[in-house]
Amino acid sequence: MKHQVAAASRILPLLLLLELVSPGQGNRLPYFINYFFDTYLLINEDTPVGSSVTQLLARDLDNDPLVFGVVGEEASRFFAVESVTGVVWLRQPLDRETKSEFTVEFSVSDSQGVIKGTVNIQVGDVNDNAPQFHNQPYSVRIPENTPVGTPIFIVNATDPDQGAGGSVLYSFQPPSSFFAIDSGRGIVSVIRELDYEVTQAYQLQVNATDQDKNKPLSTLANLAITITDVQDMDPIFINLPYSTNIYENSPPGTTVRMITAIDQDKGRPRGIGYTIVSGNTNSIFALDYISGALTLNGPLDRENPFYSAGFILTVKGTELNDDRTPSNASVTTTFNILVIDINDNAPEFNSSEYSVAIPELAQVGFALPLFIQVQDKDEGPNSVFEVYLVGNNSNHFIISPTSIQGKADIRVRVAVPLDFETIPRYEFSLFANESVPDHVGFARVKINLINENDNRPVFSKALYNVSLLENTTVGTTVLQVHATDNDVGTYGKVSYFFSDDPDRFSLDKDTGVIILTARLDFETTQRYTLTVIARDGGGEETTGRARINVLDVNDNVPTFQKEAYLGALRENEPSVAQVVRLRASDEDSPPNNQISYSIVQASAFREYFDITVSEGYGVISVNHPLDYEQVANGVIYLTVMAKDAGIPPLNSTVPVTIEVFDENDNPPTFSKPSYVITIMEDIMAGATVLFLNATDMDRSREYGQESIIYSLEGSSHFRINARSGEITTTSLLDREAKSEYILIVRAVDGGVGHHQKTGIAMVNITLLDINDNYPTWKDEPYFINLVEMTPPNSDVTTVVAVDPDLGENGTVVYSIRPPNKFYSLNSTTGKIRTSGVLLDRENPNAQEAQLMRRIVVSVTDCGRPPLRATSSATVFVNLLDLNDNDPTFQNLPFVAEIAEGLPAGSSVFQVVAIDLDEGPNGQVWYRMQVGMPRMDFLINSTSGLVSSTAVLDRERIPQYYLRVVASDAGTPAKSSTSTLTVKVLDVNDENPTFFPAVYNVSLPEDVARDFKVVRLNCTDADIGLNAELSYFITGGNQDGKFSVGFRDGVVRTVVSLDRETVASYTLILEAIDNGPTGNRRTGTATVYVTVLDVNDNRPIFLQSSYEVSVPEDIPAASSIVQVKATDADEGINGRVWYRIVKGNEHNHFRINPSTGLVMRGVRHLDREQNSSHVLEVEAYNTEQGPMRSSVRVIVYVEDVNDEVPVFTQRQYNRLGLRETAGIGTSVAVVRATDRDTGNGGLVSYKIVSGAEGKFEIDESTGLITTIEYLDYETKTSYLMNVSATDQAPPNNQGFCSVYVSLLNELDEAVQFSNSSYEAVIMENIPLGSEVLRVQARSIDNLNQITYKFDPNTNPQALSLFKINGITGVITVKGQVDREKGDFYTLTVVADDGGPKIDSTVVTITVLDENDNSPQFDITSDSSVSVAEDSAVGKRVALVLARDPDAGRNGQVTFSLTSGNIGRAFEIRTTNGTYGEVFVARPLDRELLDHYTLRIQASDGGVPPRRKEHVLRVNILDVNDNPPVIDSPFGYNVSVSENVGGGTAVAQVRATDQDIGLNSVLSYYITRGNEDLTFRMDRVTGEIATRPSPPDRERQSFYSLVVTVEDEGNPSLSATTTVYVTVLDENDNAPAFRQQLYEVTLDEGPSTLNATLVTVQALDEDEGPNGTVAYAITEGNILGTFRIDNATGEIRTVKELDYEISHGRYTLLVTATDQCPVASRRLTSTATVLVNLNDINDNCPTFPRPYEGPFDVTEGQPGPRVWTFLAHDGDSGPSGQVEYSIVAGDPLGEFVISPVEGELRVRKDAELDRENIPFYNLTIAARDRGVPPLSSTMLVGVRVLDINDNDPVLLNLPMNLTLSENAAVSSFVTRVLARDADQGPNALLTFDITAGNTENAFYINSTSGIVYVNRPLDRERVAEYRLTVTVKDNPENIRNARRDFDLLVISIADENDNRPLFTQSSYQAEVMENSPPAGCPTTSPGPHELVCKAAAATPKCLIPPRGPALSPPPSIHCCPSCVTGVGGGQGGPAGDCQPP
Repeated sequence: MKHQVAAASRILPLLLLLELVSPGQGNRLPYFINYFFDTYLLINEDTPVGSSVTQLLARDLDNDPLVFGVVGEEASRFFAVESVTGVVWLRQPLDRETKSEFTVEFSVSDSQGVIKGTVNIQVGDVNDNAPQFHNQPYSVRIPENTPVGTPIFIVNATDPDQGAGGSVLYSFQPPSSFFAIDSGRGIVSVIRELDYEVTQAYQLQVNATDQDKNKPLSTLANLAITITDVQDMDPIFINLPYSTNIYENSPPGTTVRMITAIDQDKGRPRGIGYTIVSGNTNSIFALDYISGALTLNGPLDRENPFYSAGFILTVKGTELNDDRTPSNASVTTTFNILVIDINDNAPEFNSSEYSVAIPELAQVGFALPLFIQVQDKDEGPNSVFEVYLVGNNSNHFIISPTSIQGKADIRVRVAVPLDFETIPRYEFSLFANESVPDHVGFARVKINLINENDNRPVFSKALYNVSLLENTTVGTTVLQVHATDNDVGTYGKVSYFFSDDPDRFSLDKDTGVIILTARLDFETTQRYTLTVIARDGGGEETTGRARINVLDVNDNVPTFQKEAYLGALRENEPSVAQVVRLRASDEDSPPNNQISYSIVQASAFREYFDITVSEGYGVISVNHPLDYEQVANGVIYLTVMAKDAGIPPLNSTVPVTIEVFDENDNPPTFSKPSYVITIMEDIMAGATVLFLNATDMDRSREYGQESIIYSLEGSSHFRINARSGEITTTSLLDREAKSEYILIVRAVDGGVGHHQKTGIAMVNITLLDINDNYPTWKDEPYFINLVEMTPPNSDVTTVVAVDPDLGENGTVVYSIRPPNKFYSLNSTTGKIRTSGVLLDRENPNAQEAQLMRRIVVSVTDCGRPPLRATSSATVFVNLLDLNDNDPTFQNLPFVAEIAEGLPAGSSVFQVVAIDLDEGPNGQVWYRMQVGMPRMDFLINSTSGLVSSTAVLDRERIPQYYLRVVASDAGTPAKSSTSTLTVKVLDVNDENPTFFPAVYNVSLPEDVARDFKVVRLNCTDADIGLNAELSYFITGGNQDGKFSVGFRDGVVRTVVSLDRETVASYTLILEAIDNGPTGNRRTGTATVYVTVLDVNDNRPIFLQSSYEVSVPEDIPAASSIVQVKATDADEGINGRVWYRIVKGNEHNHFRINPSTGLVMRGVRHLDREQNSSHVLEVEAYNTEQGPMRSSVRVIVYVEDVNDEVPVFTQRQYNRLGLRETAGIGTSVAVVRATDRDTGNGGLVSYKIVSGAEGKFEIDESTGLITTIEYLDYETKTSYLMNVSATDQAPPNNQGFCSVYVSLLNELDEAVQFSNSSYEAVIMENIPLGSEVLRVQARSIDNLNQITYKFDPNTNPQALSLFKINGITGVITVKGQVDREKGDFYTLTVVADDGGPKIDSTVVTITVLDENDNSPQFDITSDSSVSVAEDSAVGKRVALVLARDPDAGRNGQVTFSLTSGNIGRAFEIRTTNGTYGEVFVARPLDRELLDHYTLRIQASDGGVPPRRKEHVLRVNILDVNDNPPVIDSPFGYNVSVSENVGGGTAVAQVRATDQDIGLNSVLSYYITRGNEDLTFRMDRVTGEIATRPSPPDRERQSFYSLVVTVEDEGNPSLSATTTVYVTVLDENDNAPAFRQQLYEVTLDEGPSTLNATLVTVQALDEDEGPNGTVAYAITEGNILGTFRIDNATGEIRTVKELDYEISHGRYTLLVTATDQCPVASRRLTSTATVLVNLNDINDNCPTFPRPYEGPFDVTEGQPGPRVWTFLAHDGDSGPSGQVEYSIVAGDPLGEFVISPVEGELRVRKDAELDRENIPFYNLTIAARDRGVPPLSSTMLVGVRVLDINDNDPVLLNLPMNLTLSENAAVSSFVTRVLARDADQGPNALLTFDITAGNTENAFYINSTSGIVYVNRPLDRERVAEYRLTVTVKDNPENIRNARRDFDLLVISIADENDNRPLFTQSSYQAEVMENSPPAGCPTTSPGPHELVCKAAAATPKCLIPPRGPALSPPPSIHCCPSCVTGVGGGQGGPAGDCQPP
């Protein structure tokens, strides 16, 4: 009511105005009825722009139409009102945080007035703001020792959202291990101990998240935590380990190395002070306290024992406080220093002269007993030197080592045997040389030799040789031996002895003369070997030998070694070097035993034989060839005599048998030189062709008739039996390939190599013809041209076939198979002609088309049986064309698409039409049909290419229908017509446009990431993808701070901005549409962004640090250094202030806060207290907050000389300085330091007092050394006062004292109690036994006296004895052996450590023990040989043994301890030294061929000692054993016949116990080999066959007597028998009685198990070799036949089938003997032919009963479906199959090739899926047999759909009426359509393609339902003519088909418009007193009406207006008419017209 009153008050003036104008009832104003006018309206801030937020509702009591609106500029920006419906739309996005409520004034008005109402709109909060951090960036500095739990920082973030969306929680992302944050308060605290040295700073990300449950938002902020350093780490040394080398000659002051330690506290590291803790012997090194430089403090001598091992210094580094005082933080390390040697010492020997006496018998390598030691005190390479001897004969000795490093003992050894008699003494010089000049050591060496009996007697000859006749007289002087000895004196006198007592000779002791004492016998002993001993005066002996040869006298007859000899030779040999070797022996010696041989008798051909002597043998040879055929039995007997050369000569005879072997000297000879034969060409392989025979005149089996072997040349088709001469075929022959063969047959006998003889014969074989060749085609295939429609009986071509056979076999007959109705053939000539059937090149019948173009001709010959060609000849006919076919379009009808805007001449579509004709008849021309819209397109008449003639405009014409005509060039021409639809496609031809094009934005630099900068507005007039826009920043965004939404065009920040880096941006934005790539269009806009400054930069110093030096006495307030920092911020944010925050604890400095000038403070500087100051100066611009930075300022304080030198010690002590120390000896090092620097810190040292001329000091190093010799007895100690003075004014001094004490040294002599000592000991005394004790005293008595042997003492003595160094007791330490030495001299030295020592001599005598065993001399016999028939008592060996012990201990006796089997030998001892071995019993080599005698030599000691010696006695053989045959009772062996020559049969083995020639055996066949079938190897005893093999049929058994004899003298023999059985050999192959077997029968069941034929073959062999087995090896197809392997009967096991065998089975049958060795079995073959007559017994069969389904696309003419083949097992016509369709093709649309079985659609038919979608075709296959057989199969064919049916609209066109008040989305109608296709081709889509003004309607593309899309208004559009298009196949738009029609919608009127006056006021005049029926007179006006007629009853019509709130409109009433003015429905009551 309140609003209504207010509204009424506002419209009152208007009502008054209306009252004045129109008297009557006034207008009633509308009023709002919404609830929110009284309360508020809530709108969420995330309401999308364009959304309806509410609807204004108002009521007008007058029911006037109402108009709604919104009042005010701000309200109009955010809200819009639909004037009619009152719907309120949101125009701009709301943001509660920017404006949380609005007061909006809405208006509603009717036609008379306006009412306004105010609404309070509350903006509802949504969580659209992320928390925002304040006072960023966050940074804090904390010390590293901050305790755990300490709060260090507070972060603050707020969220302007309300409720949970505005509540903020904090966290770290990712969590930190060292810090935690309070989630509610933002307090950051430490949770883990910090370490500056590990991490100096932390970068944490703080996440602030609001608590909205649906969509929480969060923000990240960086928190930088800087850790400051605290002094909590000890220093460490760097560059460890420390190790270095220094040369010993390095001068003092040399820097050894820099030692460096660092403070591990990295924040403010302190300086380090360095000191040496230990290891600095004699203070030889100095370490700078500050720099760490280690220098040499004095001279070094590596040879000084204190320095030779180097130094290990312990160095300490201590952190220094600022005042350089040491802190508690320190570290120690070790420093290894090695002193490097230089070559400053020469080698030195331990004595200048050495002398020694040695025996001359000292062995090579004997070490002289000299103690020579040489040393070079340098080390390494500097101590390397060479030692060598110089002097005459120095090569007699060698020294070792010769190359020495450092120190070594030199050993002098004997290099060559010494000889006192040659050189009795030596004297040499010994040098030790370095490579450095003048570094030489020298000593003298003297060596004297002691004479010994070192030479044995030497015989003048090694062997004395003399010969005596065996009849020489007893007493004759034989010879004189002589020996000399090179020793002098008694050692050189020689005596002679026999080592044994020979029974026939004697020896003079003094002269060496040997005399014969008994008679000699040559036949008993031919040689005597006497052993003579020569002994000198020292007992040394030498053995010599005398050989006495006994000369023979002729007294023995020659004796042959064998009783008879056998020899052999071949006939015709012109000269034989040796036929027989025979030998006779004579026991006499030459020349009595020289034998000559002669032939004294011969059985035949005596003159043919000669005998000569060769190598002691009599060799019989022939001088003339022998003829085997002339020698009886092939044997000649000779008698040979042997005669010696003695006087008178003696002789003997022996028989010799000569066996003559046949020589191959006669060739084989054929009966005639050539043979001519004929055979059929079909002769079987292996058949006999011819038998040949050759003869040989040689008589032996080896070379005669039985040895002939045949061979064949000329053809591989024949072979010959090598033994029988039978020629057989090896394979099938072919006359047509070769009709004649010429063979060369060779017969060779048993000769070998060039000795083989050959006979040759020619064989001419001619082949006779059979019909075995099939006809073959010539020039096949044939290609011809033939015009279609050719008249009947026209010549086509002639085919030709040839048959190489002769006569009827080669005559051919032609036929066409399969029959061809289009052609006929002359069977004789092969000429082909056309038949009466019409030839049509375009015949669609595939089978007939093939028959017209392909003629298959077969050919057979006239042979019996006739043969058919293996293949048919094909005549390919090229049918020439006639014009009888119309062109056919291949790709029309079709819908082509082309983009608009393409230039004229663009290609649209290529029309393709084909004409089945050829040439011009098939050449197609294209044109467009007359009457079509040709002005936009044209077609190329030849290519069919359709192209545009103008630029197409899709908006002008979207689609064209072109009729295309295709005509051929034939006469007359034929043509076809079809339609091409051309659809014009849209192209991208509009540019995107921004509005506005320029944007200006200002942003603070700390805006958050993803901040929305500006939203761009851009449009594109294109549609579809061409209008889809993408936005990019193309310029001005080099640092990537901004991004733009790819689709929404909103520019946002990517990262935070930095005004100091970039203060403004000019961003170039580009919008790109989604048109085709390469043709996209763009629009650009510019966004100017100004970055506003915030205080986010800390001041930055211009330098990273500042360093300055000032004197320590600088005045207060003096300027020191100027620091400068800048701040990149602007204005107040860039102002900088300075302060010192660290390092100025003592106020030494101050700084100007505004300028940064650092000055000296109130306290003065002191360099000695603190040489440097490190200040931390901070630059800041606010007192609080992180905007600050700091810099290090280092002030170095320069020195002023104000410090006094200070010694490191008040007093230095050197205790125990040796009184013998030389001049320059280092005493001590003093060190003073001065804290000043420069000259003020340099110290000079001086001895002020107390030196007494003995010492001086180095003024720079403080090293005190001696300058005079010291004497302990004169002064024992010194106390010196030393000063240290610095080197700058005022020259400050410091003082210390040095105390030196001397060490007393020994100087008194030592003296032994005796001048010499003697002792006697037994050899082998136990080790450790005391020998004696020496004693010495020293008056000094300061030190213990020690004893030792003089180094020059004999080394052998030193190795046996040792002395206790304290007690002087000499004990035994080595094995004492008298034999090595019986007297020793030792020199003992006593030493108390002083320079004066004493020595004495100890002599030791060694007594003998029996401790040596006898030793056998190397001259003793160790192996001798004795004949087994040697006489008992004969001496066979001599041994010699000596014992070095003395007396009885050295006397030797001999005995045999083992090996003397059967006591065959005995030994006798002579002179206590020699042992003679004699034969004691008869010997037998066959029982024992050698003896191994162990001889024992024993001395006379108690107990005795023994030694053994092995003597091997070999027994020599005598021929006393006959041969022994292994099998004395004979051998039983067998041999196969026909074996080759040289085949081993047996081996006779015999043994002979003798050895040598006595055991050499020879083997002979002496009986049973009369036919000379065998031969025997005389050495091995092997019996083998001769080249002519044994023949079992001739002789099957042999008894061979074999004799074996040795080569002894006389020879011995034995005999045995070898029984040889000749085994049968499989040498005969089975032979078939006939080579070909043939049988003929009909195929079929009757052939099962039928017996066909029995084959038979015979084998002449016996046993298994003659047993025959039969087998079928080839042609047994599928195992159809079986043969009885024993009888040869062939039966069928399966039914015979003509189709399998192709009419004939050819069986290859073998007959094989059953030789046990399978590989040696012999086989023959025969052929069995089984001929079959064919019957039709096989139906054609398909592989499967059903095939398919096969897919065939509809609408295609003649597509191929598949090829189906049926198999018929028959042959000939019975196996030829024809195909046909018998069912399932009601329209006859399919055809199948009758021959090939190819199924296809007929060329004149096209399948239609909509008519028949699936076919089940029945295919029949029928053969051509009588009667014919057939079978069928079912084939499924599925017709695939193509889009060949247009969709059809079912209910259009349609007219309907629709109210203009129809609601949006209301149903209008449903369009129905159907498509006969299926699948995607039947999917339909609907579209309104025209007439849809303002998109008033919308059609569902799938259902076809039409809806109202926008409010309708009949007054604007009264009728819609909608073109509705339906398309199919939405997946392939290009191939889619369509239909369209009209949907006419008439809009029915609704009373939605009020009446309107044409004028705002009207005036009229009424005459007073006018009659009631009169009309008012109006002033002229455009709408005045003149009543021409009057109504019958005057009355006024007033339109209804509702309640009387306003006066009605003025009405002019008159009797004649009533007119309503102001619109509405009304009309004249009468005939009213305007005036």
